[in-house]
Amino acid sequence: MSIKVKLYMSYLAMAIVPVILLCLFMLFLFFAGNEQDLREFTEAQKNESFNQAIVYGELLYVLREQQEKMDDPAYLSGLQEKLSMQWAGILLTRDGIVSEISPFLEGMSADEDWQHVVDEGKNELFLDLYRFKSQRIPFVYTDGSEGEAIIYYRSEPVPIFWHPLSIAASLLFVGLTSLLLTYFVSRSIIRPIRSLRAAALRIKDGDLSYEFQEELTRKAAKQNEISQLASAFEEMRIRLKQSIDQSLQYEENRKLLLSHISHDLKTPISAIKGYVEGIMDGIANTDEKRIRYMETIYRKASDMDQLIDELFLFSKLDLHKVAYDFKLVDMIKYMNHLAEEQRFDMEKAGVRLQFEVVADEPLLVAADPDKLYRVFTNMLDNSVKYMLDDGGNSDHLVLLRVGKENGFAKIEIEDTGPGIDPSDLPHIFEGFYRAEQSRNSETGGSGLGLAIVSQIVSGHGGEVWAENKADGGARFCIKLPLAAEEESEGGVMT
Repeated sequence: MSIKVKLYMSYLAMAIVPVILLCLFMLFLFFAGNEQDLREFTEAQKNESFNQAIVYGELLYVLREQQEKMDDPAYLSGLQEKLSMQWAGILLTRDGIVSEISPFLEGMSADEDWQHVVDEGKNELFLDLYRFKSQRIPFVYTDGSEGEAIIYYRSEPVPIFWHPLSIAASLLFVGLTSLLLTYFVSRSIIRPIRSLRAAALRIKDGDLSYEFQEELTRKAAKQNEISQLASAFEEMRIRLKQSIDQSLQYEENRKLLLSHISHDLKTPISAIKGYVEGIMDGIANTDEKRIRYMETIYRKASDMDQLIDELFLFSKLDLHKVAYDFKLVDMIKYMNHLAEEQRFDMEKAGVRLQFEVVADEPLLVAADPDKLYRVFTNMLDNSVKYMLDDGGNSDHLVLLRVGKENGFAKIEIEDTGPGIDPSDLPHIFEGFYRAEQSRNSETGGSGLGLAIVSQIVSGHGGEVWAENKADGGARFCIKLPLAAEEESEGGVMT
């Protein structure tokens, strides 16, 4: 049962239970007072006011049309008897002096000074702990003297002490009900909160292995707000532990990164030192050798410069410090322009480049054209590099295909190279990862090219993956989300 339902039920119980208890208490007092049956009592109270009104109407008619009856003792006696049966009585005055007092009223208060009551003009009396109200009717006797008939009738069927008693009993029952319900409801809330506090203190002390086990969370049928809080707390603990573990992994990756940097920089630096020493020691004793040595030194320095540039870009991408200049780009026109630009250099290297479009409408993407250029040149260079290293296939072909798939622009780059070892597929987009057969930087590159590709594509809200074709070769796929219609209304960069 949820806490909300528990609270609603407790509020409802606080309102209903005291009423029930108070009714039972009143019934006890009623029967303890030797009253008649409750149904008869209720029915009598309903009829009392009605009968009082009937007698009042009859008296009013007599006072207006048959004043002589007010001097008839027999009529007055019968009238007083009728009124007494309805808990009412009448006082008659003649020229301001009380001339007739109801036996019923005298019996309710034998010591009452009725002349004083009439002179004060009180509209309300308390007789024998009952509340009585009055109704005054002036009339004229047959002898011309002024008269007044004052009817006193019971306005409430219970004694006046019942009101403070019922209020006190109500407060008592409400207080007891509130205390009991508050205890039982709060107990089901405070206990798990104390467990949460204990778990929070464990986490504060650095113990993230402590699993919060609350009984309410073990039974799906008893899910409530506390158990949901416990579940959220447990999820927070797990994520916090994962975050710390990830931070430790980042630290390990940083150390590994430094190790890779040291390895990849040391190799060309050692080569440069060797060739410089060869020149200094006179080993390069001919112009041809010196030129060859200098070209090798320049190539090694260029490789180092490229590695440093890629490392710098990868670090900024990894720290999310690269600013993207997003523009609306038609990927079909953009990729066609890229293919035309790259085709000449690739054909000089002995690789044919084909461009294919499988979409019948413009594919508009919010992208940074410069960053995308880095993505596709890295992937094309990667395909060319591994195809040229594969001596078993003389037909070097790269197919660049652009299409649409489920609200994304999909770009595929297929080559006729050796493909990718299945064990390498899950790791090729990781920083500094290179297949073992190309571990040296001469053929395998820096190991940052595809990692940069993955970071830039993620920055565009897309995804990238690699797979092997059934007929040989590798296929790299990139999906970029298409721009919304309202964005498409703006300018398009081709």
